[in-house]
Amino acid sequence: MRYLPLLAAAFSFNVFAASTPDAPHIYIQGQAKITTAADNVMLDVGIVEVNKDLMAAKQQADTTMAKAIKLAKQAGVLDKDINAGQISIHRENQYNRETNKQEFVGFRVSRSLSLTLKEIDKYPQLLQNLVSGGINEINQTQFVSSRFQELKQQAQKMAIKDAKSAAEEFASDFDVKLKGLYSASMSPIETNVQPYMRAKMANMVDAESGSFVPDAYHAGELVISASSYAIYLIEDK
Repeated sequence: MRYLPLLAAAFSFNVFAASTPDAPHIYIQGQAKITTAADNVMLDVGIVEVNKDLMAAKQQADTTMAKAIKLAKQAGVLDKDINAGQISIHRENQYNRETNKQEFVGFRVSRSLSLTLKEIDKYPQLLQNLVSGGINEINQTQFVSSRFQELKQQAQKMAIKDAKSAAEEFASDFDVKLKGLYSASMSPIETNVQPYMRAKMANMVDAESGSFVPDAYHAGELVISASSYAIYLIEDK
């Protein structure tokens, strides 16, 4: 796991809103970013068939969808991670410049399939199998981490620690001391002050969530971030 904490602070003695105190204070922003590797793939694909025979188009779409679901299960996708969307039917026309009329092309029948593959190394082959099996729309592919909630909570705690550390350091730099915490939030506090920012970096590798991904489908790194905001009352030393 690699994290990048960023510290921010603002020195303020004015009243900007009810959320800020009518006393000397500092406004602190703490941020944290955790970088990890993807271990799941969320895939959204579809099948579109156009035919003047509505039943023929529907049958082909249903057949392709059934085959795609079977291929997903063969790749290890669980039933609960497969969502086959409802059928959509539209009458499709095309403008004929020679006759200056709209001509009936056929019925456009479409279905969508969303799935989550937890064995990320099987993604390239599954994608190839789906396309070979008749899937003709790849709507979205998203590489995600199964540990997102856990890492998000870690990032939030890191951001709070960063805000505390920033407040102590900032107060020391201006030769004042902290009297106590006035307010804290995970979202920006209403104030006209633009935070002073400085960056501090530290690196750590998260080996637990690393997964092999073929070069043709490199998932890259995922960044999970969090922020915390706090107002501290201050006084002269």
